[in-house]
Amino acid sequence: MFGVPLRCSLLYFALLASGEKISQKFSLGAFREDFKSVEETCQAVGYVKRNCQNVSATHIIAFHVQLKNDVGNLGNNAKVVFETVVLNEGNGYDAKSGIFTTPTSGIYVFDWTAAAPGARHAYTALRVNGIGKAWTNCHYGGNKWMTCSKMVVLKLKKGDKVQIVVHNGPGYLMKKNTSFSGYKL
Repeated sequence: MFGVPLRCSLLYFALLASGEKISQKFSLGAFREDFKSVEETCQAVGYVKRNCQNVSATHIIAFHVQLKNDVGNLGNNAKVVFETVVLNEGNGYDAKSGIFTTPTSGIYVFDWTAAAPGARHAYTALRVNGIGKAWTNCHYGGNKWMTCSKMVVLKLKKGDKVQIVVHNGPGYLMKKNTSFSGYKL
C-alpha cells in the first residue's frame, strides 16, 4: 500500500537532485504541485497503474488464525489445521483444510507461533506447495510450556498453497497460544 507513494517520492527527490525542471520554491504548495506532476508522469509511463487514492480495502490480503483446541500426538507431516479464524481479508485461508491459497501473486509475509506443553515438543514447518520453506524446533524439558515463533518473507504466485505442518512428530500444540498469520506486502 505504501510502495507507490514511496516510489513516486523517491522519483521526485531523484529528479530534484538531477536538476530537472522542478520548482525550486520551498513551500508545501509547490511540493504538492511538483509531486502531482511526477505522479502523473509515473502513471503515463505505466510505472503506476492506478492513482494511490483509489486503493481500497478490497486489495488487502491478510489472515490470522488460531487453534480451537489443544492437539497432540501429531505425526510427521501432519497438517496443523487452525479452526478459529480471527481475520481473513481476501478469503485466502480455508479453515477446513488449514491451507492459505494466495489470491494474487506477490511478496507475502508469514508468521506462526507454536506452543508446546511441558516436556513435549512441537517441531513445525511452513510449506509452500508441499516444499518446506521455514522451520521451528520448539522443545522444553521442564514442566512449563514454551513458545517458538518464526517469520518468513516469500515471493509467491497466484494459487500457491501455504500451510503449517509437523516436521518431526509426535507434535503437541496448545490452543490459542498456537497461531498462524500472513499478509501481502
